[in-house]
Amino acid sequence: MDNEVWFSHREKKWEVTDGKFSWTDKEDIWDFDYCTVGIARTLENELIGVVRSRTDKNSSEMGNKPVELRFMLGFPINKVTEPATELYTARKKIPDKKEGPRERWVCQFDDDYWIWEWARDGEDISSSRISHLYQLIKKEGLVPSIESDNIFDVDVEQNDEIIPVIYQPAVDSLKNFVREVHCSKKPIDSYGSYEVEVTIIFNDEHLQKHDISIVDNLYRSFREKTYGRIYDIETFKIIAKKDPNDKYFTFENIYSENNQLAEDSIHGDKSPPPVPFRKAEYFFLNGNHPVIFVNTANHALAGHDANRRIWKWEYIPWLNDAPIIYGNKTREEINSEFKK
Repeated sequence: MDNEVWFSHREKKWEVTDGKFSWTDKEDIWDFDYCTVGIARTLENELIGVVRSRTDKNSSEMGNKPVELRFMLGFPINKVTEPATELYTARKKIPDKKEGPRERWVCQFDDDYWIWEWARDGEDISSSRISHLYQLIKKEGLVPSIESDNIFDVDVEQNDEIIPVIYQPAVDSLKNFVREVHCSKKPIDSYGSYEVEVTIIFNDEHLQKHDISIVDNLYRSFREKTYGRIYDIETFKIIAKKDPNDKYFTFENIYSENNQLAEDSIHGDKSPPPVPFRKAEYFFLNGNHPVIFVNTANHALAGHDANRRIWKWEYIPWLNDAPIIYGNKTREEINSEFKK
């Protein structure tokens, strides 16, 4: 859906105290403007809504270059109400400010999600973007046309190289955001397969479960003395088989399994080899861009999302206005630069 709408969802409240993320037992509804909404089907034939939002800013980390910050959240669609008109007061989460009360046109999805727009004088709800989306979803329920696949279909610039797209919980990236992504392609073997070594440089790594005043600061000091940096660096490999749609990952010492953001000492798929080959579960645009999720506070990774309730930063490395540096350095080259 091309036009921007509001998106609201009910969620448990989370809080960040002294750099530590935690869920509370309280729930609330928060409203996000300037969103676009699309629909897709999973491999299990589940219909989902995909909400995206983006904003422009000048990034000091990129030399005050204008960049585009992209966000994404997915939610299941099991039932949807007909478009309705109601009086509403919107609350944006950051900043926490109110807008309204005003009439809005709204559809509700299941119990916890709403897509809506402010009503416009002189227009009927049947002409609204909300009504159009509702008709698309109802038609899709009666006569399915969207293919059940594992590809995120997004209208962005194409790229033919093997480059992952990275999703990171936005609450974590307030301090631990991605700075750089490097993809180093290895030679093709006799079977037509090859490896791409992917290295992600994070701004920092803040522990969640441990005492931030003691363990976290000691760990940061250890990184600086041992590696010459406070940045956290994680490396995994993409195994590209001869079949262009056949991709695997190896997450040596950094596989997240199903652990979530509050965990900070996850190091699955430990070495020594053999490290398991884990099949790529999702792709972005096409088979060249397997999707990676940063799932824990210590930046353990997986091909699946363990934090579905949380908005994600969407890092598309090859875009010119991406908020990160994209390169082709090896992990060894990166390490040697910091040690200097």
